[in-house]
Amino acid sequence: MNVFKQFYKSLYSPKDMALFRFQGIGKTIGYVFLLMFICSSITAVSIGNDLRKFSAMAIDKIATDLPEFTLNNSELTSELDSPLITENYGFTFIFDTTGELTAEDVFTYTNAIGLLKNEAVFVSETERQRLPYSTFGNLTINKEMLIKSTEQFKTIILILLPIAFIFMYLLQTSFKLIGISFLALIGLIIANQLKRSLPYSAFWILSAYAVTIPTLFFAITDALKIHIPFAIFLYWMTASIVLYLIIVEIPKSKQSQHNDDPKLPE
Repeated sequence: MNVFKQFYKSLYSPKDMALFRFQGIGKTIGYVFLLMFICSSITAVSIGNDLRKFSAMAIDKIATDLPEFTLNNSELTSELDSPLITENYGFTFIFDTTGELTAEDVFTYTNAIGLLKNEAVFVSETERQRLPYSTFGNLTINKEMLIKSTEQFKTIILILLPIAFIFMYLLQTSFKLIGISFLALIGLIIANQLKRSLPYSAFWILSAYAVTIPTLFFAITDALKIHIPFAIFLYWMTASIVLYLIIVEIPKSKQSQHNDDPKLPE
């Protein structure tokens, strides 16, 4: 059975997954790389879409909504006498050179970009970042220069995204392999209770397929920006339940069956 068919079977059939215990470790590792490639691709598409929206919004807002401004000596200045707050593309854009707003004010929004007097602030569903202008040293920039830089950013994204994808893919795959190794230990405990006797390597193989459903599910929910409470707990609970259902499908050894049979009195 090829890995694509195994992926399909791993979405619904514990009975078929139980048969995978006879295959080699090498093929199983290849399956894990396939699974993580699919999930990393979902994440990469989501990130790329967010960056596209960000660059489109930035160019639109800078060119049409912002007044002339200057960033000099780590301070943003303009002729505005009150904060400018607009919403578009699912983001909130905040421009304030008066010092009236702080990073904490920007953090009250779900998706926002704030250009404040002394720092830039970025907010998403899962992340908050503050970038003081002092980080750039004695950089001097104005509206025209920023528009050109933002347009260049769209080109840079096309170069950086594949590199970021490869790094993210390899990192996530490494963590997944470690997680599978831990889940296999849980499988040993479950098997002992169910009186199934298999080597650790077999449980490692079965664990690789048991994580398919929770891994794919959380990749999709993260891409859709759906917040799942207690996500880590739910991940491990789901993976353990699937592994349990797989182990149940494994026949007991003859020795275990013999021990379960009550002896008839002589």
